[in-house]
Amino acid sequence: MIENMTVETTMRNTAEQPLSIIVGLGEMEVTRLPSAVLSCLGIGSCIVVCIYDSLFKIGGMSHIVLPSHDGKTGDNLAKFADTGVPLLINEVLRQGGIRSRLTIKIAGGAQMSLAPGLINTFKTGERNLIGVKMAIEKAGIPLLAADVGGNKGRTVRMYINTGKVTVKTAGDEERDI
Repeated sequence: MIENMTVETTMRNTAEQPLSIIVGLGEMEVTRLPSAVLSCLGIGSCIVVCIYDSLFKIGGMSHIVLPSHDGKTGDNLAKFADTGVPLLINEVLRQGGIRSRLTIKIAGGAQMSLAPGLINTFKTGERNLIGVKMAIEKAGIPLLAADVGGNKGRTVRMYINTGKVTVKTAGDEERDI
C-alpha cells in the first residue's frame, strides 16, 4: 500500500511540472499536452513559427532555416519556409485543430553577419522572413504577432496551456508577443 502511494505522489508531482520540448534546427513539434513548453534556443537568421488553436489547446512550433526548398529528394521539408509552414499547419489540423481558429506568431530573422563589407551580403534572415510570411499568407491564417529583424539572437518559448509566446533577445528582458 505504501508503494502505491509513493508511485501516485511521484506521478502527480511529475504531471504538474512543465514538460520542456526543445525544437532544434529544421525541426517541428506539435502537441496537445497542457504542461508542454516548446522552445527554440539561440535563434539568429532562422524564423520560429508558433501556431495555436486556443479552444483545443493544440500548439506547434517550427524552426525554419531557409526560405525555400530546392526540390532535392531526401531533404527535411520542415526546415524550409515554403514546405515547413504547410507541414506545421497540417500536423496541427491532423491532431484536431480547426483552421478557422488557428493563429500564428513568429520570431527571428536577424541579420547575423555583421562583418565589415558583408553587412548586405547574405540577408538570410530577411529572405527567411519573406518566405515565412508568403507561406502564412498563402495558408490564410492570421499572423497575430512578430518579433523579427535586428542583429541579435533570440530564444522563443510557447506555453501550450495558454498559447503565450515569449521572446528573450540577447541582452534584453523576456517579453510576450
